[in-house]
Amino acid sequence: MLTQLTEAYVDQLALNANAIKNGKDLARKNNFPLLCQSDDGTLLFGECKGSGSEPYRCSVDFLKSDSPVFRCSCPSRQFPCKHLLGLLYSYCSGKEFAIEGIPQDIADKRDKADKREEKKKEADTAVGEPTKRKTNKSALAKKIAAQLEGLAQAERLVAGLVQSGLGSVDKKTIRMLAEQDKQLGNYYIPGYKRLFAT
Repeated sequence: MLTQLTEAYVDQLALNANAIKNGKDLARKNNFPLLCQSDDGTLLFGECKGSGSEPYRCSVDFLKSDSPVFRCSCPSRQFPCKHLLGLLYSYCSGKEFAIEGIPQDIADKRDKADKREEKKKEADTAVGEPTKRKTNKSALAKKIAAQLEGLAQAERLVAGLVQSGLGSVDKKTIRMLAEQDKQLGNYYIPGYKRLFAT
């Protein structure tokens, strides 16, 4: 998979144009003091300088090439976050990635995922049909509430623009809109945010 990794592919993973720009900036500014890849070519991982004292640890796991697993220790709700995109852009731009063994925490997560998959297959075989995954109703309720809040914020934003008219947009308004656009990324509405960013 890593040999097929292109900048266009990474662009498609991003939630919006801001994420693309921020990810490319991290790669261009060499914000990754540690860049590694596994010897089997299924994992990219590294560390990215952040605002805190500790760097963010990020990885992209291509064990299942059609559905990569993204992991980052940053608090961003955007996924993949700018650090993950920066890691991928660094690879695409030809930066040197040291060959390293798979970190233990990622190996453990892979094992857990394999065990879950085995249990699911066993249950499917025993019942004769796929078992339905239980929904975490509390998490779903929180996500829906956040989406509704984000949609309400977007509606207010559009209504304000329509009410004042596009002719009244100045630099201050553009800065305010850009800030509000960033905030939309926190509400689990990537499709709406992508449309709004264009």
